[in-house]
Order: sequence, then C-alpha cells, then structure tokens
Amino acid sequence: MTESIAVIFGGPSDEHDISILTGLQSSRILSSKYDVLNIYWSKENKWYLVKNDLESIDFVDNSDIFKNELTIKYDSKSGFYLKKKKITFKIAVNACHGGPGEDGTLQSLLSLLKINYTGPTLTTSQIGMDKFVFYTLMKESGIPVLDKHLVSINSKPDFSGPYILKPRFGGSSIGVEVVEDYETALKLTSNSRIYSQGSTVEKFLENSHDLLIGIRTYPNLDFSEIEKPIRTSNFELFSYNDKYLDNGGLEGSKRELPANISPEIQTQIQEILKLFVKQIEIRGISRVDFLYHNESLYLNEVNTIPGSHALYLWQNIGKSKFELLNDMVEEAKNNNTHWSTVGSDGVALKSAKDIQSKLG
Repeated sequence: MTESIAVIFGGPSDEHDISILTGLQSSRILSSKYDVLNIYWSKENKWYLVKNDLESIDFVDNSDIFKNELTIKYDSKSGFYLKKKKITFKIAVNACHGGPGEDGTLQSLLSLLKINYTGPTLTTSQIGMDKFVFYTLMKESGIPVLDKHLVSINSKPDFSGPYILKPRFGGSSIGVEVVEDYETALKLTSNSRIYSQGSTVEKFLENSHDLLIGIRTYPNLDFSEIEKPIRTSNFELFSYNDKYLDNGGLEGSKRELPANISPEIQTQIQEILKLFVKQIEIRGISRVDFLYHNESLYLNEVNTIPGSHALYLWQNIGKSKFELLNDMVEEAKNNNTHWSTVGSDGVALKSAKDIQSKLG
C-alpha cells in the first residue's frame, strides 16, 4: 500500500505566499511515490485539508479552500482531525517559511502530536531564526562572521555606518534596509512592526557579493553548487524582489549557477561548512548564505527551510528534485517522534486517497 504523507504549507508569517509555492511544488513532486495530503495553515492560524490540484492563485480568493477545517487534539489520541475522524500520515513535510513555521513553533506542535517531520529540529530552528544568537554561536565557534549589534537606545555599535538593518527574526529579505547612521536604524525599528521582536545592524560592505550554497547531511554530508545571485531591483542588496518577484520567482531569478569564483573560494566555503555542521544540526536541506568582500568570506546566515527547499541548487549535478525531497522524507522516518493510527471513534482515515474522496 502506498504510504501517506502530508505537506504543510502557509502559516501566519510574512512569508506565507512563498510557502504556498513551496508546498504545492513539494506535493506534486512527491505524489509520484506517496499518497499526499495537503494541509494549509492559514494566516488566521487555522488548518484546512485542501485538494491536491490547486494552483497558487486559488489561495487568493477561493472560499472552497476553507470547506474542510481541521481540528487538533493533544490527548492520548493526538493528531489532526477532519470532523470526528483522525487523518493519519507517516511524515509531515514542513514547507513553511519564516515565523512559527520555521522558528520551532510548528516543530514543537508536531512533536507534541507525535508526528515525524522533515527539516530542522526545534533547537536548530530557534538558532537559525534568531540572527543574533546565530551570529554569537558562529563567532564563538571560530567561523568568520560580520560583527552584529542589537539595536537599542541604550547602546551603540562599536563600528561605523553605513549599516544593514535587519529584523532579529525573519527571512526572505523582508525588512532589510541600508541606513546611513544609527539614529535612522533606531527610528525605523521603533516605527515598524517588522522589527517588533528586535533588530540588528551590521556593517554595510559596498561592492560585496552574495554566495549561496545548499547543504544537507542525509544520507551523507552533501553540498550543492554555489550560486551567485544577480541583483536586479536593488544594486545594494539581494532583495525580496530579486528572490521572489522578478523573473518568475526564486527558481527563475537571475543568477550565476555555478558561481564564477575560484576553486580556492569554493574550497574555503566547504571547509567553513564542515566546521559549521559540527556546531548546528542540519536536517533536510538548508541554504547557507555567505558574503564575499575584498577577498574575505563571511558566513552571513542560514535559512533552514529555504524557498523551494533550494532544490534548484542541485539541478546541474545529478540530483533530481524528487530524490532530494524523498531523502528528506526518509531522513524524517529516522527521528525520535512516533505517530499513531487510532481516531477518536477508533477508526482512522488511513490513506490520502480515502481522505481526498471525502473532499468531493
């Protein structure tokens, strides 16, 4: 019998729309092997079982996606329920970017429900989402990073501007700005909800370049090719528009892949990453972002659930999208959470096909 898995996407974060794209893509790719359930997590923090033939535009104005609301139980029969029947699946594929889908909140929920899931653990999620904690850990581990300062009226950075201002928590370049002075950073932080959980500043390096690389540790430590994004909408930063809006989204954005860099830089990046994985547990596929400036490399940040799971970074080196996603599912089977199959009335909906038939 074909295994049932669920793909969870959406979520109440600023990256909700990107998550829908990643989730739908993952669902279609994995459906060649698995019975796939699509679980949509709305911006209003509700859960819905949705059909598998939806397009991203259907989530803009389509009341049909709200017809099959799911409830969650936390007792001895924990799980997702469609009306009174528990829906069962072996693995949850986490396709949620940013916010509670990537900061450990969803990971905690799935652990409570005894559902195995792909991607980062609770601890890795928290470290990766908190830019200042991540920076501190990397610096203490001897990994080259740019100095960061927590924005506060009570302290000033010990390095001069201009600065890059970032939300302390978040991703997809949302809220990332170049500011000339610290006073501007303070004003922006105090006047925008994007920085409500804090913000950081670091030195803006003119004429620096972004270098991005995918990394996974299952079945073995493996690196993708290195990407050099081409900045189009903003010459200073690799912006949200560059990543998601221009040229058809992240997989269609302009890039050098592989990046036109020396073998020495490639080797240096991989050596840094070998030290990196000794400090932070990588599950699934993460994308690690570097800055290259005046012949110096700096590890910038880690995206533990990157857009499209960064599958495109392996496209030239013989790794198919299905193979990469399937390895994530296989890896999730080996973690320490467990799942049950008994519903509230003693009968579980045992396959995605059973459930899809209920959707009409």
